[in-house]
Amino acid sequence: MKLVILLILSCNLQAKLLDKISGVINDKVITLSELNQIDKTTHARKEISPLIYDREKYENKELLDKIFYTYIVRDKLSSLGYVVSDDAVENRIQMTEKRLGLSRNDLMKYLKTEGISFSEYFEIIRETMELNIFTSRVIAPLVSITEQEIKNTFYQMNKNNKALGFKYSLVDFYLKSELVDKDAEKNLPVILKNYRLTGNIPELYKDIESNFIESVSEENLDPELASVLKSTDEGSFSTPIRKNNYVHIFYIKQKDLKESEVYIKERQKIKNELFFKLSQKINNSWFLNEKINYFIQYH
Repeated sequence: MKLVILLILSCNLQAKLLDKISGVINDKVITLSELNQIDKTTHARKEISPLIYDREKYENKELLDKIFYTYIVRDKLSSLGYVVSDDAVENRIQMTEKRLGLSRNDLMKYLKTEGISFSEYFEIIRETMELNIFTSRVIAPLVSITEQEIKNTFYQMNKNNKALGFKYSLVDFYLKSELVDKDAEKNLPVILKNYRLTGNIPELYKDIESNFIESVSEENLDPELASVLKSTDEGSFSTPIRKNNYVHIFYIKQKDLKESEVYIKERQKIKNELFFKLSQKINNSWFLNEKINYFIQYH
């Protein structure tokens, strides 16, 4: 009898040694075999949930961070009263099957060819639903995207598109050329930005003048100026231009496409892309701050 017990203990010890611990978060242990299974199936996981798996190759630490992240997100949602039940997950799976015209057998065959069990698939769907809730309830309120940011992104994407014409509302700040040497010229945009905010300007430039130019079309501008303004964002200062013994810097108060329907068509897509990028940054910062509240180990 003692021999049998010793054999059992020996087998259990060997199994533990073979399946090493890769990481721990609070009372959850992640084994090397779990990480290997995720690593082998990242292609399919990316197909199932690109929200979670946006690449097809990860280092083990990156996979551990994904597991830790989903754990912390679930814990946060639970504290807010949000729990994604088994029934909710099953309903989402049935909706997906209906949308894709799949039977449960079709789904099971697909999962088998990809090396993923149904229980793994079930949890990927649950984690995706949790992440969607978390993003909308916790992250989205922290994301602020202005109309100016959307416009500027669109203009940067299309700055080489000669078919797009602009109209501007500008403030022209100008000084006599002899007051601004070539080395100091590059600092003028910063000086003028501070001047607009505080009213303070170096004594050398105290005689600066300004002129408001409202709703001027690109084709009515000097070609050099039109080129400079096209590459300058709304709400920014242009690079200096020397004309007729004066140095001019233009503040772009408003910059609009003459054919506004082109912008309207792209606006929502750009806003979504900006939201995704900014939410990713906020998400990463949130995760780093939250990690310190948990017992976490990497092995």
